[in-house]
Amino acid sequence: MFRRCCTSGGVSHVSRRFSTNSPLAKSKQTATSETFFNSSGIPKPRLDYRGISENVLYKSHNAFNRNVKLPVGAVQTVARLYEEYKQLLRAVQDKTTARNAIQYRIENSGGNKVLMRAAVEEAKAIKPEIAQLKAQLAEVEDRLVAIALSIPNDTHPLVPIGPESAANILSTHGPTPIPASPARDHVSICRALELLDLESAAVVTGTSWYYLTNEGALLELALINYALSIAMKRGFTPVTTPDVVRADIARRCGFQPRDQSVGPPVSQMYHIAPPEAEADSGSHHPELVLAGTAEIPLAGMFANKIIPSRTLPVKLVGLGHAFRAEAGARGADTRGLYRVHQFTKLELFVVTAEGQSDEMMEEMKSLQTDIFEGLGLSFRVLDMPTEELGASAYRKYDIEAWMPGRGSWGEVSSTSNCTDYQARRLHIRHDLQAPADSNTAGSRVQAGLAFAHTLNGTAAAIPRLIVALLENGARFDDEGQVVGIDLPRKLRPFWIGGRQAQGPEDKRRDQRAALGTLAKQAYSALNREKPRSSITEWVEILTSGNYEDEAYDGIPEVVESINIQATGPAEASRAIRKKLKHGDSHQQYRALVILKALVENGGHTFQTSFADAQLTDAIKHLATDPGTDPKVKKKLLSVLASWHAQFKDEPSMALVANLYKQCKPVTRTQAQKQHMAQVQEGLGLDYSYIQKQAEKERKKRDEEKRKQEEKGRRKEEKERREKSKAKPKKSFNFEEEKPQILTAIANASQASNNLVNAITLVNTEHDSLQTNERVQDCLAKAKQARKQIVRYVQLVENEDMIGTLIETNDRIIAAIESYDTLAKANLTEQDVKDVQEGLAAAKIQDTELGKLQEKQRAAVQRSLGRVSSATMLPFRGKERDTGEPHDGYPLAYPELQDLSFGPLGTEERGLPPPLRPSAPSSDDDRWRRGSLSDFSDYHSSDEETHNRRASTSAAAQSYPRAKAYVDVSDDEEVNITRNPKASLLHEEEDPFADPFADQ
Repeated sequence: MFRRCCTSGGVSHVSRRFSTNSPLAKSKQTATSETFFNSSGIPKPRLDYRGISENVLYKSHNAFNRNVKLPVGAVQTVARLYEEYKQLLRAVQDKTTARNAIQYRIENSGGNKVLMRAAVEEAKAIKPEIAQLKAQLAEVEDRLVAIALSIPNDTHPLVPIGPESAANILSTHGPTPIPASPARDHVSICRALELLDLESAAVVTGTSWYYLTNEGALLELALINYALSIAMKRGFTPVTTPDVVRADIARRCGFQPRDQSVGPPVSQMYHIAPPEAEADSGSHHPELVLAGTAEIPLAGMFANKIIPSRTLPVKLVGLGHAFRAEAGARGADTRGLYRVHQFTKLELFVVTAEGQSDEMMEEMKSLQTDIFEGLGLSFRVLDMPTEELGASAYRKYDIEAWMPGRGSWGEVSSTSNCTDYQARRLHIRHDLQAPADSNTAGSRVQAGLAFAHTLNGTAAAIPRLIVALLENGARFDDEGQVVGIDLPRKLRPFWIGGRQAQGPEDKRRDQRAALGTLAKQAYSALNREKPRSSITEWVEILTSGNYEDEAYDGIPEVVESINIQATGPAEASRAIRKKLKHGDSHQQYRALVILKALVENGGHTFQTSFADAQLTDAIKHLATDPGTDPKVKKKLLSVLASWHAQFKDEPSMALVANLYKQCKPVTRTQAQKQHMAQVQEGLGLDYSYIQKQAEKERKKRDEEKRKQEEKGRRKEEKERREKSKAKPKKSFNFEEEKPQILTAIANASQASNNLVNAITLVNTEHDSLQTNERVQDCLAKAKQARKQIVRYVQLVENEDMIGTLIETNDRIIAAIESYDTLAKANLTEQDVKDVQEGLAAAKIQDTELGKLQEKQRAAVQRSLGRVSSATMLPFRGKERDTGEPHDGYPLAYPELQDLSFGPLGTEERGLPPPLRPSAPSSDDDRWRRGSLSDFSDYHSSDEETHNRRASTSAAAQSYPRAKAYVDVSDDEEVNITRNPKASLLHEEEDPFADPFADQ
């Protein structure tokens, strides 16, 4: 064992395991899964043994394509052990069932000692058998888990097969890459601007450790905050993570970075070992490692947890330090900050459901693209091949930025979809369609549980972003010395302070640049177009419609212009690329003709420099785009074929020569032959398995669709049944509702008058309207009566009745407004007196209600006229002094005559005593005129007092007062009481019949 850092005095040691032949390594290799996964207390991984057993060929080919060195026959061994495991499990279950049956016989033997003794003997005999079977089952399970853990995750069907060179370029972004130059090496730039200290770090820790100083440290903080802000805008929750984790958690995440550059693959984790004295004493210390990425502690947050499906997806962005041993030879590829043992990293981590992981991976890639586009970098997105996938990755996207100081593209970010690989090992599950109002474990179990899918990606690997920004943004003076760094504007809000890595000549240079920018803007404003070179002009002319497809006129002039300009090949490549990407079919065809002629006649310099990455991308896109004109595509293949034949033996032209193989169409027969050859060699995918999985997914989607349709049909059927059961709403019938309307009008009029009189009786000097129970009761009844009136106003269409309803509603509103006016606290005493006197002096006028009551009385009179005299009893009372003849017959309902529909309450009507006015005087006889305001006061004890103060008429004294009268009290239901002895009608006619019936 090689110890990277060794201290004494009880401090833990950090070690890096390089050799797999050490005793400790051998002990770990021979350990069972029980000891391999026990430090964290999480249950054993639940792997998909059935899927492995049913797809042995695919799993073997998949491991071979990913360059995973499995033991010989590992997948077949898993399938065999799984069958053995199932047999042992069934045997244990059968024995357990038999033991339970014996236990039941013992408990129900009824005291029969012979039967009990026999059952006990059987139980004693079966107990060691069960113990032996359980021991065998545990042993087989340990072996099964240990081997199955080495099998990598499945691979997405679109992932290319092979090494890193087989990666597919999905897209390119940013400005045109600047030319490579050793002067742009980031180490030289950092030393010139005092941003990096590698020498001190080598003394303190060792090689590949570093100090960031001055603006270098500020740049790291600005990059962290910039990337964090974009992630949070996309809904990611920030988390800071521990840098030390249990080795068990790291293994379950599948984090075992491989370094194939030297010897066999070795562990890339830094292990924290106890001091030798404590290790020898046997003290327990959990095996700890330094986290290689924040992905490990972020995934561990959800270990052995059930996540409610309503909270998915869970999106986190974690800030932590990554520790990588990075064993291997040092060189240009690992120089400076590009490959170090510790670096700050912002990690994206998502937990989602099975069907959402592919979509979430595209969302994470879009977020990463936004981050790097904001930094102004030239970068490309790659779909990585099988050999570049980690054990847990189902698919992986890499983002590489152009680094001119290194002269190559360098990885700055990656995104991986791990499907359920980590979730099965960490027991990360979510419920399926759990009830929205239930969080109990029992409800989740009833709904079902499924393993979640996890995804991870790098939002910002700080050292490599610094390398890309420094090498692309460095500024040099006329002597080639670094004078400053041009940083992207997006970082300015996050810059804490400092000089932003600028040299002493920055001020004068900025002034000159500002003047130059103004001059360029003025020139562009005058010309309204971007200046173009002679080569661009020639390409524009030769691709116009004035030239035939195969015409070669003007090409010698183009070749001459290219040869006399230093940037001629790049300018020609750019002009032709634009025509291939954005031109019409004729311009594309002409661009191919010109390009072929330039390659044949431009010389070696043009041949070795024209085929940059953007031009080759444009050619590949033209060859694969279904919208490309067939004539153009045929010409393109002809040009590529001629290049292949011309340059296939020249190493410097390998890129141009291989374009034909990459762009030529492959027939179905050739594709089948290639696939069969790859399968036989162990390189290809098992398409039968892929088809089976696709069919399974299709059936699953169809089943879900069927369930949704069935659920919709059930819902519609339930709504239809409920609708059929519901009684149809009865339409409004005016004729049937007319008696209720008249009653509502009477109640409303009574309620408004009651409220007015109640307000009048209140002495505001000693009492308030808000606390007076009588006033509040009348107010509530008035509001309730108004609701019924408003309802009829909306329903009634009869013109006569609607007018009465509206006027009644106005009366209630006026009464309520009077209450509101008197209830105000800012009224003066004189105002209160004026309002009360006005209410006391108010008279009930002939309204539409009075007219209706007159019509009711007329209806009663008509009904009496139709009755013969023989059917009536003689009048036994004294005739009233009303001046109205009755022809010797009494009225059938004398109590109705107590209701005066004009000025009411005269003495001749024999009404009960009216209300006492609030300010009585000797000559004030308003109480004699009576009121319909509050008939409940007729029963008060003040009746005798009123009679004593009033001089009753002879008619009132001679004619007895009617004891039965229409009760129009404040009750919601009108209760009409009559004296049965006074009824003289033989025909059962309602005296309150429709007053409009005889009109």
